[in-house]
Amino acid sequence: MFALVLSGCGNFTFTTQLKGEATIQGSPLGGVLNVFPQLGSFSNINFDQNQDFKNNDARREMVKETKCTSFAIRIVSPTDQDFAFLETLEFAVKSGDTETVIARKTGIDMLGLKAPNPTLTLDLPGEDISQHVRAENFTIISRATGRQPNQDVSLEATVKFLVGVGL
Repeated sequence: MFALVLSGCGNFTFTTQLKGEATIQGSPLGGVLNVFPQLGSFSNINFDQNQDFKNNDARREMVKETKCTSFAIRIVSPTDQDFAFLETLEFAVKSGDTETVIARKTGIDMLGLKAPNPTLTLDLPGEDISQHVRAENFTIISRATGRQPNQDVSLEATVKFLVGVGL
């Protein structure tokens, strides 16, 4: 489908990447994890400011189709922490009053992703998010379930998008 939309003259695709960091507050009591922290640099995103857009002489108004092609979360510290505290995780792109899920994972605590510094690769529904990318700005929001880890956990997220633009 992606190739069909972009088969006309003056259309092209390129990949862009976003990175973000967050810290999940730990608790020795291990309470319910009902809030997943906002990842730094994942709010008020304007792709007109994105270096890959600039390198390709692309503007957000030119976007015809955009899909998330990779979404990974890595535990940066502490090095002996695993993902056993996390049950489900979901990320969505939001602009205005609409949102579209771009990545999710369930049963994370059962995956056996062990320390040191494990990486969780999320499942991608493959939804087109071009309406959000064309907006003045958008935010990547998160939802999670699980238990608070015993200590603070620093995470790093890497998200890749395939962007199709046309004149």
